[in-house]
Amino acid sequence: MKKILIVEDSPYYYERAKQLANSLGLEVILAFNGKQGVELYKKENPTYVLMDICMPIMDGLDATKEITSYDSSSKIIICSSVGHVPIYKKQAIKNGAKAFLPKEFSIEEMEEILQELDLYDKTS
Repeated sequence: MKKILIVEDSPYYYERAKQLANSLGLEVILAFNGKQGVELYKKENPTYVLMDICMPIMDGLDATKEITSYDSSSKIIICSSVGHVPIYKKQAIKNGAKAFLPKEFSIEEMEEILQELDLYDKTS
């Protein structure tokens, strides 16, 4: 079973993402901040990461950089209310993010992004 690590400090958005991920047959792992996200990534080796940007202790941009430094093939999806802001988007890409979703994404949007990320496995 494929795993997704959801790194999100908002219970509302975590629950929403968890329900959609479960609907797609994914095992869900939760981290409440970037530091926990990095630690759980190293321990659990998830297939995907759904990463918020604005979080306590360590933000999603720094966590993305740490995860991709550890594993350059990581599949990090930025899902943040500020993810569309050009400066954050550029930094997320620079730090290794592979995709972006709006905070209120649909199951169809999530499925499409996951399918696109799976193409990385076929082309590398």
